[in-house]
Amino acid sequence: MNCMKLPAEIKDNIKDFAYITRRKLKDEDGEVKGEVFLWRKKGEEAFNYWLKCPYCGTEEESSITLRRRPYRLKCSNCGKSILIEKLVPK
Repeated sequence: MNCMKLPAEIKDNIKDFAYITRRKLKDEDGEVKGEVFLWRKKGEEAFNYWLKCPYCGTEEESSITLRRRPYRLKCSNCGKSILIEKLVPK
């Protein structure tokens, strides 16, 4: 996951997805140092994600079942909880 591009599976079939988001992530000093791309197909419980941890820089790809918002992921390397903040309308 060296770049956060929309996977072909999503790009070609976007109507099949219930949730798709791509967010920049800030570290404890408020600097953008990470990124997450999170998606879930319609009818599935599990979300897939690509994560670059804003705290330690670890890159990972996995899936997780998220039930309550705001969503949170946990870095497999440093163990920090990463908040996927709700988007604010512009």
